[in-house]
Amino acid sequence: MKDDIVLSLGSNIGNREFYINKAIQLLGNDANILIDKVSNFYETSPVGNVKQRHFVNIALKIATTYTPEKLLAVIHQVELSLHRTREIHWGPRTLDIDIIFWGDKKMSTDDLTIPHPETFNRLFVLVPILEIISKQFPFYQQISKQIQVLQKKDQTVSLIKKDAQPKRLVESSIHNILSAIGDDPDRPGLVETPDRVARMYDEIFSSEGLENFEDYKLFKSKSSNHSKMVLMKNIPFYSMCEHHMMPFWGKAHIAYIPDHGTIIGLSKIPRLVDFVSHKLSLQEKLTDDIVDQLNKILAPKGAAVVIDARHMCVEMRGVKKTDSSTRTIRFSGIFDTDQDLQMAFLNSIGDINGKSI
Repeated sequence: MKDDIVLSLGSNIGNREFYINKAIQLLGNDANILIDKVSNFYETSPVGNVKQRHFVNIALKIATTYTPEKLLAVIHQVELSLHRTREIHWGPRTLDIDIIFWGDKKMSTDDLTIPHPETFNRLFVLVPILEIISKQFPFYQQISKQIQVLQKKDQTVSLIKKDAQPKRLVESSIHNILSAIGDDPDRPGLVETPDRVARMYDEIFSSEGLENFEDYKLFKSKSSNHSKMVLMKNIPFYSMCEHHMMPFWGKAHIAYIPDHGTIIGLSKIPRLVDFVSHKLSLQEKLTDDIVDQLNKILAPKGAAVVIDARHMCVEMRGVKKTDSSTRTIRFSGIFDTDQDLQMAFLNSIGDINGKSI
Protein backbone atom coordinates (compact mmCIF):
# COMPACT_ATOMS: atom_id res chain seq x y z
CA MET A 1 0.00 0.00 0.00
CA LYS A 2 1.53 3.31 -1.11
CA ASP A 3 1.57 6.03 1.56
CA ASP A 4 2.61 9.71 1.64
CA ILE A 5 -0.21 10.61 -0.76
CA VAL A 6 -1.68 14.07 -0.10
CA LEU A 7 -5.08 15.32 -1.20
CA SER A 8 -6.54 18.83 -1.02
CA LEU A 9 -10.29 19.30 -0.45
CA GLY A 10 -12.26 22.53 -0.81
CA SER A 11 -15.89 23.70 -0.78
CA ASN A 12 -17.70 27.03 -0.93
CA ILE A 13 -21.34 26.12 -1.70
CA GLY A 14 -23.92 25.16 0.91
CA ASN A 15 -22.76 23.55 4.15
CA ARG A 16 -19.06 23.55 3.31
CA GLU A 17 -17.82 21.53 6.29
CA PHE A 18 -20.60 18.98 5.76
CA TYR A 19 -19.52 18.26 2.19
CA ILE A 20 -15.88 17.95 3.16
CA ASN A 21 -16.62 15.66 6.11
CA LYS A 22 -18.89 13.53 3.90
CA ALA A 23 -16.11 13.24 1.32
CA ILE A 24 -13.66 12.10 4.01
CA GLN A 25 -16.20 9.51 5.12
CA LEU A 26 -16.75 8.21 1.59
CA LEU A 27 -13.02 7.97 0.92
CA GLY A 28 -12.45 6.25 4.27
CA ASN A 29 -15.19 3.70 3.53
CA ASP A 30 -13.22 2.49 0.49
CA ALA A 31 -11.32 -0.68 1.44
CA ASN A 32 -8.42 0.40 -0.77
CA ILE A 33 -7.92 3.75 0.97
CA LEU A 34 -6.58 4.38 4.48
CA ILE A 35 -7.01 7.87 5.93
CA ASP A 36 -3.80 8.64 7.81
CA LYS A 37 -4.09 12.30 8.83
CA VAL A 38 -6.66 15.09 8.45
CA SER A 39 -5.73 18.75 8.81
CA ASN A 40 -7.77 21.39 10.57
CA PHE A 41 -10.36 23.35 8.61
CA TYR A 42 -9.24 26.65 7.08
CA GLU A 43 -11.33 29.43 5.59
CA THR A 44 -9.63 30.86 2.55
CA SER A 45 -10.14 33.69 0.12
CA PRO A 46 -11.10 32.61 -3.44
CA VAL A 47 -8.57 32.89 -6.24
CA GLY A 48 -9.22 34.12 -9.76
CA ASN A 49 -11.51 36.92 -10.83
CA VAL A 50 -14.78 35.25 -9.84
CA LYS A 51 -16.79 36.97 -7.10
CA GLN A 52 -17.82 34.20 -4.73
CA ARG A 53 -18.01 33.01 -1.15
CA HIS A 54 -14.89 32.10 0.81
CA PHE A 55 -13.79 28.47 0.65
CA VAL A 56 -13.23 25.95 3.39
CA ASN A 57 -10.11 23.88 2.70
CA ILE A 58 -8.36 20.94 4.33
CA ALA A 59 -5.61 18.45 3.47
CA LEU A 60 -5.69 14.66 3.76
CA LYS A 61 -2.74 12.28 3.99
CA ILE A 62 -3.72 8.82 2.83
CA ALA A 63 -2.33 5.43 1.85
CA THR A 64 -3.85 3.39 -0.98
CA THR A 65 -3.41 0.34 -3.17
CA TYR A 66 -4.85 2.27 -6.10
CA THR A 67 -2.81 3.64 -8.97
CA PRO A 68 -2.96 7.44 -9.36
CA GLU A 69 -5.35 7.06 -12.31
CA LYS A 70 -7.69 4.76 -10.41
CA LEU A 71 -7.66 7.02 -7.34
CA LEU A 72 -8.57 9.96 -9.59
CA ALA A 73 -11.56 7.99 -10.91
CA VAL A 74 -12.69 7.23 -7.35
CA ILE A 75 -12.33 10.92 -6.43
CA HIS A 76 -14.49 11.93 -9.39
CA GLN A 77 -17.22 9.55 -8.21
CA VAL A 78 -17.09 11.04 -4.70
CA GLU A 79 -17.36 14.56 -6.15
CA LEU A 80 -20.28 13.52 -8.33
CA SER A 81 -22.14 11.90 -5.43
CA LEU A 82 -21.84 15.16 -3.47
CA HIS A 83 -23.39 17.29 -6.23
CA ARG A 84 -20.15 18.79 -7.49
CA THR A 85 -20.98 21.84 -9.57
CA ARG A 86 -18.37 24.03 -11.22
CA GLU A 87 -19.35 25.72 -14.43
CA ILE A 88 -16.30 27.99 -14.69
CA HIS A 89 -12.60 27.54 -13.91
CA TRP A 90 -11.82 28.46 -10.30
CA GLY A 91 -15.59 28.98 -9.83
CA PRO A 92 -17.78 27.98 -6.88
CA ARG A 93 -18.34 24.29 -6.18
CA THR A 94 -19.79 22.04 -3.51
CA LEU A 95 -16.65 19.96 -3.47
CA ASP A 96 -13.26 19.86 -5.14
CA ILE A 97 -10.69 17.11 -4.47
CA ASP A 98 -7.22 17.22 -5.98
CA ILE A 99 -4.30 14.82 -5.77
CA ILE A 100 -1.41 17.08 -4.76
CA PHE A 101 1.49 14.76 -3.95
CA TRP A 102 2.20 11.07 -4.43
CA GLY A 103 5.29 10.77 -2.27
CA ASP A 104 8.23 11.92 -4.41
CA LYS A 105 6.57 10.71 -7.61
CA LYS A 106 6.36 13.04 -10.59
CA MET A 107 4.05 12.34 -13.52
CA SER A 108 2.16 14.13 -16.25
CA THR A 109 -0.64 12.75 -18.43
CA ASP A 110 -3.62 14.26 -20.20
CA ASP A 111 -5.73 13.71 -17.07
CA LEU A 112 -3.34 14.03 -14.16
CA THR A 113 -0.20 15.93 -13.19
CA ILE A 114 1.65 15.16 -9.94
CA PRO A 115 2.61 17.27 -8.06
CA HIS A 116 -0.47 19.30 -8.92
CA PRO A 117 0.65 22.18 -11.18
CA GLU A 118 -0.91 24.89 -8.98
CA THR A 119 0.38 23.51 -5.69
CA PHE A 120 3.10 26.06 -5.00
CA ASN A 121 0.92 29.00 -6.06
CA ARG A 122 -1.87 28.35 -3.55
CA LEU A 123 -1.50 29.21 0.12
CA PHE A 124 -4.78 27.43 0.92
CA VAL A 125 -3.24 24.19 -0.38
CA LEU A 126 0.13 24.48 1.33
CA VAL A 127 -0.88 25.61 4.84
CA PRO A 128 -3.10 22.58 5.60
CA ILE A 129 -0.56 20.24 4.00
CA LEU A 130 2.29 21.50 6.19
CA GLU A 131 0.16 20.58 9.21
CA ILE A 132 -0.07 16.87 8.29
CA ILE A 133 3.36 16.04 6.86
CA SER A 134 6.64 15.33 8.61
CA LYS A 135 9.96 17.03 7.99
CA GLN A 136 11.02 13.91 6.10
CA PHE A 137 8.32 14.46 3.47
CA PRO A 138 10.04 14.94 0.06
CA PHE A 139 8.74 18.47 -0.50
CA TYR A 140 8.72 19.69 3.13
CA GLN A 141 11.38 22.38 2.77
CA GLN A 142 9.95 23.71 -0.49
CA ILE A 143 6.46 23.91 1.05
CA SER A 144 7.72 25.76 4.13
CA LYS A 145 9.63 28.35 2.11
CA GLN A 146 6.79 28.94 -0.35
CA ILE A 147 4.28 29.53 2.46
CA GLN A 148 6.44 32.42 3.67
CA VAL A 149 6.50 33.87 0.15
CA LEU A 150 2.73 33.57 -0.40
CA GLN A 151 1.85 35.01 3.02
CA LYS A 152 3.23 38.33 1.79
CA LYS A 153 0.73 38.37 -1.08
CA ASP A 154 -3.06 38.91 -1.08
CA GLN A 155 -4.10 35.34 -0.30
CA THR A 156 -5.65 34.83 3.13
CA VAL A 157 -5.92 31.59 5.09
CA SER A 158 -7.40 31.50 8.59
CA LEU A 159 -7.88 28.56 10.92
CA ILE A 160 -11.52 27.77 11.72
CA LYS A 161 -11.72 27.05 15.44
CA LYS A 162 -13.71 23.95 16.35
CA ASP A 163 -16.36 25.95 18.19
CA ALA A 164 -16.90 28.08 15.05
CA GLN A 165 -17.64 25.13 12.76
CA PRO A 166 -21.31 24.91 11.65
CA LYS A 167 -22.21 21.80 13.66
CA ARG A 168 -20.77 23.31 16.83
CA LEU A 169 -22.56 26.61 16.15
CA VAL A 170 -25.90 24.81 15.76
CA GLU A 171 -25.29 22.80 18.93
CA SER A 172 -24.42 25.95 20.88
CA SER A 173 -27.45 27.80 19.52
CA ILE A 174 -29.86 24.99 20.39
CA HIS A 175 -28.35 24.81 23.87
CA ASN A 176 -28.99 28.54 24.29
CA ILE A 177 -32.54 28.27 22.91
CA LEU A 178 -33.40 25.48 25.36
CA SER A 179 -32.12 27.64 28.18
CA ALA A 180 -33.94 30.74 26.88
CA ILE A 181 -37.36 29.03 26.80
CA GLY A 182 -36.92 28.06 30.44
CA ASP A 183 -35.80 24.45 30.20
CA ASP A 184 -32.56 22.91 31.45
CA PRO A 185 -30.39 21.89 28.47
CA ASP A 186 -28.26 19.74 30.78
CA ARG A 187 -31.07 17.52 32.07
CA PRO A 188 -30.95 13.86 30.92
CA GLY A 189 -33.69 14.18 28.30
CA LEU A 190 -32.08 17.19 26.61
CA VAL A 191 -28.35 16.74 27.03
CA GLU A 192 -27.98 15.09 23.60
CA THR A 193 -30.63 17.23 21.87
CA PRO A 194 -28.24 19.87 20.43
CA ASP A 195 -26.20 17.15 18.73
CA ARG A 196 -29.35 15.46 17.38
CA VAL A 197 -30.67 18.74 15.99
CA ALA A 198 -27.34 19.55 14.32
CA ARG A 199 -27.25 16.16 12.62
CA MET A 200 -30.91 16.49 11.63
CA TYR A 201 -30.24 19.89 10.06
CA ASP A 202 -27.49 18.35 7.92
CA GLU A 203 -30.14 16.00 6.53
CA ILE A 204 -33.21 18.18 6.11
CA PHE A 205 -31.24 21.18 4.80
CA SER A 206 -28.95 19.13 2.55
CA SER A 207 -29.80 21.24 -0.55
CA GLU A 208 -29.00 24.61 1.00
CA GLY A 209 -26.84 26.65 -1.35
CA LEU A 210 -27.37 24.33 -4.33
CA GLU A 211 -29.01 25.90 -7.36
CA ASN A 212 -29.13 23.08 -9.90
CA PHE A 213 -30.51 19.55 -9.66
CA GLU A 214 -27.80 17.21 -10.95
CA ASP A 215 -28.99 13.73 -9.96
CA TYR A 216 -30.86 12.77 -13.12
CA LYS A 217 -30.56 10.86 -16.38
CA LEU A 218 -32.31 11.67 -19.64
CA PHE A 219 -33.52 9.18 -22.22
CA LYS A 220 -34.74 9.35 -25.78
CA SER A 221 -38.11 7.90 -26.73
CA LYS A 222 -39.75 7.74 -30.14
CA SER A 223 -40.64 11.31 -31.04
CA SER A 224 -43.94 12.30 -32.62
CA ASN A 225 -46.16 15.31 -33.03
CA HIS A 226 -48.52 13.77 -30.46
CA SER A 227 -46.29 13.48 -27.41
CA LYS A 228 -48.29 12.29 -24.42
CA MET A 229 -48.44 13.80 -20.97
CA VAL A 230 -46.09 12.19 -18.45
CA LEU A 231 -47.72 12.49 -15.02
CA MET A 232 -46.56 11.46 -11.56
CA LYS A 233 -48.84 12.32 -8.67
CA ASN A 234 -48.95 11.97 -4.89
CA ILE A 235 -45.19 12.42 -4.40
CA PRO A 236 -44.71 13.00 -0.66
CA PHE A 237 -42.38 15.76 0.51
CA TYR A 238 -41.30 17.50 3.71
CA SER A 239 -39.81 20.97 3.97
CA MET A 240 -39.25 23.83 6.40
CA CYS A 241 -40.91 27.23 6.16
CA GLU A 242 -38.41 30.07 5.96
CA HIS A 243 -40.70 32.42 7.94
CA HIS A 244 -40.97 30.41 11.17
CA MET A 245 -38.63 27.44 10.55
CA MET A 246 -41.56 25.10 11.08
CA PRO A 247 -42.39 22.09 8.90
CA PHE A 248 -44.77 22.02 5.99
CA TRP A 249 -45.46 18.81 4.15
CA GLY A 250 -47.75 17.26 1.61
CA LYS A 251 -47.81 15.86 -1.91
CA ALA A 252 -46.57 17.09 -5.25
CA HIS A 253 -48.19 16.30 -8.61
CA ILE A 254 -45.97 16.81 -11.65
CA ALA A 255 -46.58 16.51 -15.38
CA TYR A 256 -44.72 17.44 -18.54
CA ILE A 257 -45.09 17.04 -22.30
CA PRO A 258 -41.82 15.72 -23.82
CA ASP A 259 -40.24 17.56 -26.72
CA HIS A 260 -38.21 15.69 -29.35
CA GLY A 261 -38.68 12.48 -27.38
CA THR A 262 -36.57 13.62 -24.40
CA ILE A 263 -37.79 12.11 -21.12
CA ILE A 264 -36.40 11.86 -17.59
CA GLY A 265 -36.15 8.66 -15.54
CA LEU A 266 -39.30 8.41 -13.42
CA SER A 267 -37.36 7.78 -10.21
CA LYS A 268 -35.64 11.13 -10.67
CA ILE A 269 -38.85 13.12 -10.38
CA PRO A 270 -39.29 12.29 -6.65
CA ARG A 271 -35.59 13.03 -6.20
CA LEU A 272 -36.13 16.43 -7.78
CA VAL A 273 -38.93 17.06 -5.27
CA ASP A 274 -36.56 16.10 -2.43
CA PHE A 275 -33.86 18.38 -3.84
CA VAL A 276 -36.01 21.52 -3.92
CA SER A 277 -37.63 20.78 -0.54
CA HIS A 278 -34.47 20.12 1.49
CA LYS A 279 -33.87 23.78 2.25
CA LEU A 280 -35.68 26.68 3.90
CA SER A 281 -38.40 27.68 1.48
CA LEU A 282 -42.06 28.50 0.87
CA GLN A 283 -44.70 26.37 -0.82
CA GLU A 284 -45.05 28.92 -3.59
CA LYS A 285 -41.30 28.80 -4.22
CA LEU A 286 -41.18 25.00 -4.21
CA THR A 287 -43.82 24.96 -6.94
CA ASP A 288 -41.85 27.42 -9.05
CA ASP A 289 -38.55 25.63 -8.41
CA ILE A 290 -39.85 22.28 -9.67
CA VAL A 291 -41.16 23.84 -12.90
CA ASP A 292 -37.96 25.83 -13.41
CA GLN A 293 -35.73 22.78 -12.87
CA LEU A 294 -37.83 20.66 -15.24
CA ASN A 295 -37.63 23.35 -17.91
CA LYS A 296 -33.87 23.66 -17.45
CA ILE A 297 -33.24 19.91 -17.55
CA LEU A 298 -35.78 18.73 -20.13
CA ALA A 299 -36.84 21.77 -22.15
CA PRO A 300 -40.30 20.13 -22.49
CA LYS A 301 -43.19 21.48 -24.52
CA GLY A 302 -44.82 22.29 -21.21
CA ALA A 303 -44.79 21.49 -17.49
CA ALA A 304 -47.42 21.50 -14.77
CA VAL A 305 -46.97 21.28 -11.01
CA VAL A 306 -49.51 21.23 -8.19
CA ILE A 307 -48.51 21.06 -4.54
CA ASP A 308 -50.97 20.32 -1.73
CA ALA A 309 -49.52 20.93 1.73
CA ARG A 310 -50.23 21.41 5.39
CA HIS A 311 -48.31 24.00 7.39
CA MET A 312 -47.42 23.76 11.07
CA CYS A 313 -47.09 27.54 11.24
CA VAL A 314 -50.84 27.66 10.45
CA GLU A 315 -51.95 24.67 12.53
CA MET A 316 -49.73 24.87 15.62
CA ARG A 317 -49.43 28.64 16.12
CA GLY A 318 -51.20 31.83 15.06
CA VAL A 319 -54.70 31.04 13.75
CA LYS A 320 -54.35 27.36 14.76
CA LYS A 321 -56.54 26.04 11.98
CA THR A 322 -55.90 22.30 12.06
CA ASP A 323 -56.35 20.14 8.97
CA SER A 324 -56.26 23.13 6.65
CA SER A 325 -54.53 22.53 3.31
CA THR A 326 -52.97 24.87 0.77
CA ARG A 327 -52.77 24.24 -2.98
CA THR A 328 -50.34 26.00 -5.30
CA ILE A 329 -50.40 25.61 -9.10
CA ARG A 330 -47.90 26.51 -11.80
CA PHE A 331 -48.11 25.94 -15.55
CA SER A 332 -45.50 26.61 -18.22
CA GLY A 333 -45.29 26.19 -22.01
CA ILE A 334 -48.34 24.66 -23.64
CA PHE A 335 -49.88 23.92 -20.24
CA ASP A 336 -50.06 27.67 -19.75
CA THR A 337 -51.99 28.29 -22.96
CA ASP A 338 -54.08 25.15 -23.47
CA GLN A 339 -57.01 25.11 -21.04
CA ASP A 340 -58.09 21.61 -22.14
CA LEU A 341 -54.62 20.32 -21.23
CA GLN A 342 -54.80 22.11 -17.89
CA MET A 343 -58.16 20.49 -17.10
CA ALA A 344 -56.92 17.05 -18.16
CA PHE A 345 -54.02 17.41 -15.71
CA LEU A 346 -56.15 18.78 -12.87
CA ASN A 347 -58.83 16.11 -13.35
CA SER A 348 -56.13 13.43 -13.26
CA ILE A 349 -54.92 14.51 -9.83
CA GLY A 350 -58.33 15.53 -8.38
CA ASP A 351 -58.99 18.24 -5.83
CA ILE A 352 -57.17 18.60 -2.54
CA ASN A 353 -59.17 15.67 -1.16
CA GLY A 354 -58.43 13.53 -4.23
CA LYS A 355 -61.88 13.86 -5.80
CA SER A 356 -62.35 14.66 -9.50
CA ILE A 357 -62.68 18.34 -10.32
